Amino acid sequence: MSWGFRITILYLSFVALIVTLVVLCYGQKVELVSKDYYRQELQYQDRIDAINNANAATHTINHAVEANGVLLTASAEFMQAGFEGMVNFFRPSDSSKDFKTELKFDADGKQMITGDKLEKGLYKMQLSWQSGGKNYFKEQVITIK
Repeated sequence: MSWGFRITILYLSFVALIVTLVVLCYGQKVELVSKDYYRQELQYQDRIDAINNANAATHTINHAVEANGVLLTASAEFMQAGFEGMVNFFRPSDSSKDFKTELKFDADGKQMITGDKLEKGLYKMQLSWQSGGKNYFKEQVITIK
């Protein structure tokens, strides 16, 4: 076998390896934290202000992970006129399991988010709400068992 033939086989093997790696790379699923990640980054100072508001508040929204879901409890301080909010359950490992729901507390200031929407695993629970003309934001890492 001549040197030219061996070099040709080596070169073609290298090309086949590179083509295989490119095909495998295109098959990988690439997910950002959110679809509008860059727009949110531009508005991050608003998020910092909302986090500071939540940290400075004497009463806030608390959570408890229970067997049938997540129980959110809010103090009467936030149940003023103009209260509105959202809770986002963000699953870092799989964006198809993310979901949002509106904060709607009952007269006792409680809201149960049932386990049928939540699968076992780790979530980042992001609470954002407005009350009394201020914006608030709180993020907690929870584990559903």
